[in-house]
Amino acid sequence: MNPNTQALYEYLIEHASEVTKDWASYREVKEGSDYSADAPPEVANKVTDQNTGYVKVVAQCLLQTTEEMKDSISKWTKQTAADRVKSNTSLTEVAKNSGIFREVYWKKIRKFIKETDLKITIDDLLEWERKINYTLDYVLETFTSVFMDILLDRLKAQSNLIMELSSPIIPISDHIGLLPLIGDIDTARAKWIMESTLEQSVNLKITQLIIDFSGVAAVDTMVTHKLIQVVQSLKLVGVTTTFLGIRPEVAQTAVNLGFNLNNIRAENSLKNVLKNLQLES
Repeated sequence: MNPNTQALYEYLIEHASEVTKDWASYREVKEGSDYSADAPPEVANKVTDQNTGYVKVVAQCLLQTTEEMKDSISKWTKQTAADRVKSNTSLTEVAKNSGIFREVYWKKIRKFIKETDLKITIDDLLEWERKINYTLDYVLETFTSVFMDILLDRLKAQSNLIMELSSPIIPISDHIGLLPLIGDIDTARAKWIMESTLEQSVNLKITQLIIDFSGVAAVDTMVTHKLIQVVQSLKLVGVTTTFLGIRPEVAQTAVNLGFNLNNIRAENSLKNVLKNLQLES
């Protein structure tokens, strides 16, 4: 091991708290950010501990192979990225503070070079620059990846919950259910409606399903096709479907697209639908 590199590593480990203190001096007030100058004490202390650990993790790259460095960094970013997502700290704030950290880190290295009695060569500097900047770049890359994965998983879960809550079948009687549809229906929601409606119909043991389109302003080609598939799929599990409140423009779209609606019941009054279904039963 190069003794100059070993000395730099030991210097950074010894002065890790100072690096964090220097970095913290650049903090500004930013609402909702873990990096805010007015963050609660418990948050500020946690960020301070994480940053001090970060100083040491980066210093270790001087003594590690590339694979060893990546393993160490991945463990650190996995936890810190999760913490930042929970606090609603933006990725912009993370990137900004990453740049500040890089500047502070290199200032500390320059201080080491000025104070040491060791003979630092240009080769030492180039090697340190290569390893440390590559590590800092890898930190931001992996942090961003983990951060976005967590965020997208959260958004997906929220989206699924919204879809589930927006497509409930309301039991009207032992064998009749009502599915009110409200708002825009895109392809993803139409697919969800199809899957959810089948499952709910079977679980509720209904044989008649009324799909109310009163709250739907428009549908496109793919969505119309999916809704027709819903009717066909329900028929296979023994559920007869009635469309209620279809707007003229929606009906016109279905006809223009060539969909055969002859076998699909349609009414413009819930009272009439229930009356006819009760008469049939």
